[in-house]
Amino acid sequence: MKSLITIACALLLIGCSDENPNTATSVQTSPPTVVEENITTDAPTVETPVVTTPPANPIATIDGATLYSQKCASCHGAKAEKSALNTSQVIAGWNDMQVKDALTGYQAGTYGKKMKAIMQGQAKTLNEAQIGELSKYISTL
Repeated sequence: MKSLITIACALLLIGCSDENPNTATSVQTSPPTVVEENITTDAPTVETPVVTTPPANPIATIDGATLYSQKCASCHGAKAEKSALNTSQVIAGWNDMQVKDALTGYQAGTYGKKMKAIMQGQAKTLNEAQIGELSKYISTL
């Protein structure tokens, strides 16, 4: 009996509180969404496979000029006219095969001297299509 009175008092106190539970918190919730389903028992149930596509690499579809300005221009100059950190070769005038060989060599760790570690980090983030776009663009500078 005593526990029943304690529970009743607790419920009464909770219900008589001055605090409005809807204003005590800043979290807003949306009403539940009701989805109606039309289910028929005549048709056989067929599960449709869910196809998921990995998120696209936002740099993957960027043209060579944009990619160059984002990844290369700060060290090599806007027109590839600079010796990066006064150490590397000037890459303006290189043909696309020279650029491609250098970038893939940096990725593999088989190309480069003083700038090898820095360029390896830059080149590792590039995929084959991006290297192709960069190579074509740099060869026009």
